[in-house]
Amino acid sequence: MMGAEQTRMLPEARRPALPSPDPVVNDPAVFDPVRPSPERELETSVDDGFTLCAVGDCIVTRPLSGYLRDAGFRRAMDTFRDGDARFGNCETTIGDVAGRGGYPFAWDYDMPLLSEPAVAADLARLGFQLMSRANNHALDWNLAGMRETSRLLDAAGIVHAGVGERLGEARAARYLETPKGRVGLVSFASSYLPVSEALAEQGASPGRPGVSALKVYPSTIVPPDVIRALASMQPSAPATAGGQASAEASGDAAGAAPAGLRRFGLRFVAGERPGNTYDVDEVHAAEVLRAIRQGKQYSDFLIAALHTHQAEDESVELDEPMLPADFVQPLARAAIEAGADAFVTTGNHNLGPVEVYRGRPIFYGLGNFIWSDLLEPLSADVRKLRDTREVLTRAYAHPELATDADVNLATTGEWFRHDFTFYSVVTRSVFEGGALREIELHPVWLRHGERLTRSGIPQAPPPDHAARILDFLARTSEPYGTRIDVVDGVGHVRPGERG
Repeated sequence: MMGAEQTRMLPEARRPALPSPDPVVNDPAVFDPVRPSPERELETSVDDGFTLCAVGDCIVTRPLSGYLRDAGFRRAMDTFRDGDARFGNCETTIGDVAGRGGYPFAWDYDMPLLSEPAVAADLARLGFQLMSRANNHALDWNLAGMRETSRLLDAAGIVHAGVGERLGEARAARYLETPKGRVGLVSFASSYLPVSEALAEQGASPGRPGVSALKVYPSTIVPPDVIRALASMQPSAPATAGGQASAEASGDAAGAAPAGLRRFGLRFVAGERPGNTYDVDEVHAAEVLRAIRQGKQYSDFLIAALHTHQAEDESVELDEPMLPADFVQPLARAAIEAGADAFVTTGNHNLGPVEVYRGRPIFYGLGNFIWSDLLEPLSADVRKLRDTREVLTRAYAHPELATDADVNLATTGEWFRHDFTFYSVVTRSVFEGGALREIELHPVWLRHGERLTRSGIPQAPPPDHAARILDFLARTSEPYGTRIDVVDGVGHVRPGERG
């Protein structure tokens, strides 16, 4: 069951002030009066009936179009392909990278993902046109893998964004020409390898290839009495440069808890409900929002895509669905104010709430759309990971004999054993008159429990799974003012109909 609590709305007082990319018109007389004003260039201008079909993480290691012979898979893909623009997150390296200087480059023993070269063309056959690339797996096989993936996606005709040889290229929008208008994509990630962030040139220092990164700074929310206890662990309060006690950490003479402090390399803030809170780096946010504004000025419709593993409560990781971190809603709304027509979130391996803001859809978690359990080759560091060794020792009498498939069976059974990892949706957002008319939510089931050769391939779900998927989306979306009506096994969201 997907029995997570409803997510809470972020209190206005704690919403960070994100920078506006609007240069603000100073003298209207400068502009050609015949042409649209700078703000009118941000209007949605696709033809009526334009449909965006968006899905989540595509962790795909081999061509899958041959499975279209299966009616359930074909039905799911037919729904996806019934769109004027079709988006997913490319969360893998594609290509025969070993011969091009590639090698495993994952951090903290994360699983380096690798796909056969034919996967790029196969994704195009399945209907993908636009794919985000800024994510924590973009450099799993170092820069050679990133570049080979770009080459193969280009050859397949798939528009992709979020990586580049320099920061400007990684930040920039990429464009798809459709019969109903030009569609832009801006991709960025708050979850990425520590050394995979693309950099701009700085003086004599050259730029660096990598992903479009959005740095966030975490704090742990604990009750005031815990803050007081942490404060008592240090003989004296932290001092500012002027020698005075920090206002944040000192509290007051009456013994009130300080608003926040740092201990053990972590930042803690006081709050009634334990969890996580995040501050967004202002420089990164300004760059991302400016890329969104420019991307929209050069397109009729723009998708902003965030990849994030941060969550409201990370202690539930892998055991319960993870709901969006508190920085995501303000960021999504700021992106729409900057010109985005749709904001999509991928990363956490489960679905998330849906919101409509200013007549635009926000998807706070699209989950997994393709989840390959055929991962090979596994790199040596995966087997050396202590958690992997412990799982294999419990699972097998002779763990040293375990094949890559045996490792996958044991580790996914330990860490991804819940149905919610295998629940997904195809979202269809239909636009009329420059605004959202309706969102359709088509449930998808990734065959949890089937053999490895079929596990993770999307299909139209049995009725009981479909009902659970839509019930979860309805419950988690209600606090965002979203009402989801279910008709014939499909969820419907119509702007103006609040939960």
